[in-house]
Amino acid sequence: MEKELCQICKHRIAEHRFVRVVGGVETTYSICSHCKALMDNKYRELQEEAARKAVPPEMRVCSVCGSTLQSFSETGVLGCENCYHVFDDYLIEYIRGYHGAVTHVGMDATAVPPDVEALFKELADLIAKEEYEKAQALNDKIKRLMGGGDDRL
Repeated sequence: MEKELCQICKHRIAEHRFVRVVGGVETTYSICSHCKALMDNKYRELQEEAARKAVPPEMRVCSVCGSTLQSFSETGVLGCENCYHVFDDYLIEYIRGYHGAVTHVGMDATAVPPDVEALFKELADLIAKEEYEKAQALNDKIKRLMGGGDDRL
């Protein structure tokens, strides 16, 4: 008698059977031990996630560092890497409210406003003419325009 292959991976011999009921229709699946273990782990993760989300964010405590949502609200700093998982649903909405989105699209760090480029040229001319006081004032202006500092200066 030929052994039945797993209906998920189609590589290993099916050793387990389970029935899935959707809309009153039963479907029987035959799966291998490997795929069953993967399904069991995923099911366990989903159960843990549902249990965690059943507790409101303001009542959660990080099991690693003991941080709470209140401590984050007061300091603006999370206690550890695990806090991102513990408070993820709150953080998503917090970030969306602050930035308007939760997907990082990056920014062009090399982009310099055109008017600042002209100021850099003017700065180079002042330095070439040895007009250092004017150059320093212009340098300070450029730093303010660029948000505090620039490595090129």
